[in-house]
Amino acid sequence: MKRGYAIVTGAIGGLGTAITKRLIAAGIPVIGTDRRGTDLDTWLNEALDPKERAQFSFITLDVTKEEHVDEVAAQLRAEGKTVAYLINNAGIQGNDKPWQLDSKNWHRVIAVNLHGTFYMSRAFSKDMVDRGFGRIVNFASMYAYHPGEGQSPYAAAKAGITGYTRSIALDLAQHGVTVNTIAPGMIWHERLRGVLPDQVFDDMIGRVPAGRAGRPDEIAGAVAFFCSEESSYVTGQTLHVNGGLYLPG
Repeated sequence: MKRGYAIVTGAIGGLGTAITKRLIAAGIPVIGTDRRGTDLDTWLNEALDPKERAQFSFITLDVTKEEHVDEVAAQLRAEGKTVAYLINNAGIQGNDKPWQLDSKNWHRVIAVNLHGTFYMSRAFSKDMVDRGFGRIVNFASMYAYHPGEGQSPYAAAKAGITGYTRSIALDLAQHGVTVNTIAPGMIWHERLRGVLPDQVFDDMIGRVPAGRAGRPDEIAGAVAFFCSEESSYVTGQTLHVNGGLYLPG
């Protein structure tokens, strides 16, 4: 049942694309945001068909900019666009050894992942409370539980998101607003091809009990569930979509 618009942060990307398409297929119009607005036209032509584009609009937004997030929320409110679903998908990694990690890298990773989730949730949750309905979906990671080497800022940010999710879920539950987290594992998409050497990829897959990488559409399916009426009694939870990688301990 459509209750309003969905905002998907980090829309121009592997997961953002899959989430956008899945929500549109469920009848929910999507407002995509991404700081890479210059990539929009190419992405639109490659990612969305004409029917999907009719249900999609875009706002260039850096979620680390507190004032800009609030301005976007005010703009949508003034336009009469009801945001009922917030998908805090934007995220970045930054790796280095603890004694080599510079402050700029640390602060940027924390700002995008954790502060961005906070700024967006703060900007849109009050309207959800006033309407008595809302769905917020945040993104943690397997690294919040089993960090990789050199991933301290990312692991810290994603662990922070799990705690933040549980806390605001408690605050919002009585108002008809649910807040949940998805913890992806190794999810394969095109952008990884130029990042991971074959040997590294094979080693990572070898640790996944399911024996394969996940697909972006599998993450999108989890998002769609949390946005659906069927999830109305589920809040404050972390759904591990990682092929059993969470299980070994």
